Amino acid sequence: MFDNCTIAIKNHLSVPLRFSFLVCYNYHMFKSLQNMHYKSLLLYGFYGSYIVLNLVATIIDFFIQNYSDALIEITAMAVAVIMFRIYLKHKNEELASIVFMWMSTLVIFTFIINNEFHISIIFSLLIPLIAFILFSRKMIILHLLLYFFALSMVFIYGYMRFDNHPFLYDVPSMSAYIISLLFILAFGAFYHIAIEHSYRELEEANRQKTFLLKEVHHRVKNNLNIIASILGLQKFESSSKEVHELIDQNRLRLESIAMAHEILYACDNLANIEFKEYVKRLSSHILQAESRRHEIEVKIEVVTLKLSIEKMVQFGLMLNELMTNSLKYAFPKNRGCISIGLKEEDEEFIFFYGDDGEGIDLDTFQKGFGFSLIEMASKQLDGLLEIDHTHGLRYKIRLKGLKG
Repeated sequence: MFDNCTIAIKNHLSVPLRFSFLVCYNYHMFKSLQNMHYKSLLLYGFYGSYIVLNLVATIIDFFIQNYSDALIEITAMAVAVIMFRIYLKHKNEELASIVFMWMSTLVIFTFIINNEFHISIIFSLLIPLIAFILFSRKMIILHLLLYFFALSMVFIYGYMRFDNHPFLYDVPSMSAYIISLLFILAFGAFYHIAIEHSYRELEEANRQKTFLLKEVHHRVKNNLNIIASILGLQKFESSSKEVHELIDQNRLRLESIAMAHEILYACDNLANIEFKEYVKRLSSHILQAESRRHEIEVKIEVVTLKLSIEKMVQFGLMLNELMTNSLKYAFPKNRGCISIGLKEEDEEFIFFYGDDGEGIDLDTFQKGFGFSLIEMASKQLDGLLEIDHTHGLRYKIRLKGLKG
């Protein structure tokens, strides 16, 4: 009695449980893998839910000593794992969806026959048709014909094997099954006519938008470099060392902004810039601009973080002022070390900058334009600036909500 009740509960819950688990699994996959193509995302959900549900069903069948079903489920789970690993290697969505459909179909056919066409499990025959949403139209027609042929063979076997079966010979039950089958097929047709067409239009629009954004960043970078070049030419109009230094400082400021646009133009992600890559390239560029400073070492220790171009420009301006100040005043022997760091603590980030050179007169430094830029940039980043100038120069900026 206990075994029969457990089997009935498992069979009655099999179809809604599989569908609900599939929906929930795909939702969480979407939240964590938002950049994944929708077909890959669905396949992750199909295979993941199929493997997990077969594992759960195997445990239940072992518990109720239904070893024949447990053996089928273990075999299906092992095959699904192997097929999923092959998909991860080759990334062929259509082949993987075909394999999923026929793998699940054969397993369900085996369950149907093994359970003597029990009415509670017969509707699971509709589950493999979910994979049709990943097929091309030609493949849908081909595999739908093959599926109906195989399904007809199964039902013919049932009619020959069982006389007066409560499901096979019951007109309302068969009508409900046919209606459900037509509903699944109508959904697949609607998907291919409407949803996939809309997705392709959105994909093309996104491709055009990406191209235009890349072009904008490229033009902005070129325009800033042109302005920097014009400033460089103006150096020759004056023999004043102070004027030359002022022009060089402004050139570096422009080039630090241009570099952010250049990185965005070169990468696929047009929303954010990798912080470490930007800091490495900018610090190397500043050192090269100061040709007599080649013996200065730069140590960079930062966490993995991507920032918007607005925030990265503020970091660029701030880092440019800090490094040029260190290179001008901290190392009279042209030797030393500059340290740049960014770490995460609790709900905030802490940015570090320091050099091991000679200390400076902080009162004099705070009156300069460079310090005003540093202070302004830290405020734009919602940061709290702390300075230590007793042994070299140390900056510490606590940044709240840097990711936001």
